[in-house]
Amino acid sequence: MTSEIRLERPPAPDPSALAQFESRLAPRTKVPSQRLREFFAWPADKVRRESEIVTQILRRFAEAVVDAIDEPARTDQFLRGLDLKAISRDHDWRTIFSTLRAQETGSGEYQRAVLIKYLQYLSFRKRLLDYILARKQGLQETGEHSDVTLYPKVDDEPGRGPLFEPPTRIARERAGEAFVRLATGENVDLKLDEGERIDIRLANHEFRLVGARPPCLVDENDVMYFLRPGRNMVGRHPESDVPIDPNFGQVSRAHLIIEWESGRTLRLIDLSSRGTFLRRGILTRARRLDA
Repeated sequence: MTSEIRLERPPAPDPSALAQFESRLAPRTKVPSQRLREFFAWPADKVRRESEIVTQILRRFAEAVVDAIDEPARTDQFLRGLDLKAISRDHDWRTIFSTLRAQETGSGEYQRAVLIKYLQYLSFRKRLLDYILARKQGLQETGEHSDVTLYPKVDDEPGRGPLFEPPTRIARERAGEAFVRLATGENVDLKLDEGERIDIRLANHEFRLVGARPPCLVDENDVMYFLRPGRNMVGRHPESDVPIDPNFGQVSRAHLIIEWESGRTLRLIDLSSRGTFLRRGILTRARRLDA
């Protein structure tokens, strides 16, 4: 059973308390196994309709997360106007939003944490529905649906070595691949080894993700932005966790979330209007559901 969520908090958020709050929300970003069995029992048309509905809701929440950074006061307005019937009952999400909406204003960091974690839940749910729909359309058949480790595992061949060594053979091969835009609100989990570099574009600006301890984001002027453990909001907003050079005009004020928790995995969530882009091969390997 998922641990209980309590929304009581001090007026000025304590970073450690906020981190603990987010860690208790984290298990709620996955679809419960009983829901998975239910989705598999649906006809293909119902799965498709549900995926379209989730996509619309996901976009609304992505916009709300951006507003929570840019204009925090709009979050209260979003929550007051939220139709709770549209919120999933999975993991008591509907109760969490009902409780959050009843709180007094001034809880912006906690509101933002709930919005982001529910956005991740919606993203997971959409990926799962799309995967089930593909199977129902005859691409594959499976009787395994006790867990959500449904995507085939692909062994990565990461480039290794010093931070700024010349490109490896794999890096050169990847360099010829086209860039593909991440879907808004989609969770993309990347494995980033020590010394590995992955090209990433924020709108039309070139960046690199570099495997280090801690990992860092490097812009086209070779300015390095080191990531902190937990959630990193990347954008031109001066209060972003990773404040990008304001001269990069195509980067949104709240462009991208990068989550990192001391290991090799980075989770990317695009929130922008002009897009976040990865090379096709990198994105193909990243697009699978992990338990």
